[in-house]
Amino acid sequence: MMHFCYQSKIYAASQKGGAYVLFPGDIRALFGKGRCRVVTYYEDQRYEGSIVNMGVKKEDGSIQYVIGIPKAIRTILQKDIGNDVNIEIEIL
Repeated sequence: MMHFCYQSKIYAASQKGGAYVLFPGDIRALFGKGRCRVVTYYEDQRYEGSIVNMGVKKEDGSIQYVIGIPKAIRTILQKDIGNDVNIEIEIL
């Protein structure tokens, strides 16, 4: 099982109230697919979701993969858009 531990800023998603964090790798290069199921720990809060391409681009124009951070978790952590959060991801 692969693990990633890092920190990311929380970004606003285009959907009402939605938010995401950046993933620091290219999942297509790592796993040969553009979506990847994961278990994510935001600080100590567990979340099951997917790393995806939501149309976010890096400065060089390449794909920036992201993962959602639910409002309920942001509320528990008392963090919101613009705050940094510690992340641990387990690739399923």
